[in-house]
Amino acid sequence: MARVRWGVGKTILNRTILLCVVFIGLNILDAWLTRVAVGLGSHELNPFLGVTFGSSLLVKGLIAVGIVMALVFFKRDRLLKLLNVGMVVICAWNGLAVLSWS
Repeated sequence: MARVRWGVGKTILNRTILLCVVFIGLNILDAWLTRVAVGLGSHELNPFLGVTFGSSLLVKGLIAVGIVMALVFFKRDRLLKLLNVGMVVICAWNGLAVLSWS
């Protein structure tokens, strides 16, 4: 498998890069679905982000980038698979909320 060398002198597999991009994309999808669901009358269940930040594409994207960078830097990139599964479940939940309210 091909490897990419980052400036920190560490090689990262293309699979890890793909998981990073998917995680960021799922977080942005979650923010968009949250915005739509809240607009239709649903509630934000995440008490840390609330309605203000929970539907912000920029904030959710930046938080996801920060998480990805920390996981790669501390060599915990194996957690990305589990986080991606969790984000798929959250996006499915939000998708069902949008469908039930529309």
